[in-house]
Amino acid sequence: MPRGPDRDEVLRRTDLRALLDELSGPGIGHGAGARWHCPVPDHDDVHPSVSVRVDRRGVDRWRCWSFGHGGTAIDALYHARGISFRNALDELARRAGVTPSGDVAQAVRAPLKPRPAIPLQRPARQYVDACERILWDTAGWRVLDYLVNERGLDADVLRANHVGADPGTKLLRRASGLPRNGPGAVFPAFDRDGNLTYFQTRHLDVTPTRSKYGNPASRHGDNPRHGWTEPTTPSKKAPVVICEGFPDAYTANAAGYTAVAVLGTGNASHGLADAIAKGIGRRPAIMAFDGDDAGRTGGKLLATMLEQRGIMVVELTLPSGMDFNSWVHAAHQVPDLGPATRPPRSAARDVPALAYPGP
Repeated sequence: MPRGPDRDEVLRRTDLRALLDELSGPGIGHGAGARWHCPVPDHDDVHPSVSVRVDRRGVDRWRCWSFGHGGTAIDALYHARGISFRNALDELARRAGVTPSGDVAQAVRAPLKPRPAIPLQRPARQYVDACERILWDTAGWRVLDYLVNERGLDADVLRANHVGADPGTKLLRRASGLPRNGPGAVFPAFDRDGNLTYFQTRHLDVTPTRSKYGNPASRHGDNPRHGWTEPTTPSKKAPVVICEGFPDAYTANAAGYTAVAVLGTGNASHGLADAIAKGIGRRPAIMAFDGDDAGRTGGKLLATMLEQRGIMVVELTLPSGMDFNSWVHAAHQVPDLGPATRPPRSAARDVPALAYPGP
């Protein structure tokens, strides 16, 4: 029986950081502080939570600080590609140039074949369609109240961008792998051509140990890390506003701007910059990430990448602790970005203000 490649030699000759770049996308940051998205397919790691360290044996190991996944380069390839540990070891040995006899040949650095893209699957699309209908029915009034009265979002903008309401599993059945911690607002993500590509559910009942946002499992579709939203006004303003999340994007839409919702500051990458730049074309952009350390860092990084692609970017520095939505509605007046005064809460068309039923 032929002997397999020497595991320790394979790991010693494998650049784990480069492998994570291939499996999960380019890392964010440099050195010991660099972070990657988790390579485990069923973990939709919105904020990159994987770090790399060298163990006491001198082997690079990765760890996901969100869900606890981790291991060596072999484990990363095993999870990301769904292959056996032996096949993962053999693949890394081939790339590193380690033969089954233990000899070291010339390394073969051919890149891994990329996994085919997974479009948003039918169960997820059915969920988004059902939630859109529910938002404007009695079962969605709590979510509608949250969106219009608490967040100050325009009802016509919500309709135009197909926002929905998840009333919870007791009232809405859904496939496994879809968010189950309802009730929540469902924010669809569309590409520049208006095709539904993804969604996020913003839960209303949040605990300290639970994320505010629920995402579909990766088998339901790849996370594009961003979504386009549109205003309702016939004539759109020239700049595209790039925000951190959908409520901020809908706020920009109410002022007449096309917007891009980036699904987390950690998603600023060259791939994301390529996608946004392609959609913006020759238009300028306004970068309006949150007023915190993560928002300023991610916004600056993405702005630099867009400028490298020929996009004129104006960075909007928000006050500490504020996002674009809260800033607009606290100021009541945003030069060149928002209306002079905030419309009355009950002015939005078809919004049943003061008519919500009790629990």
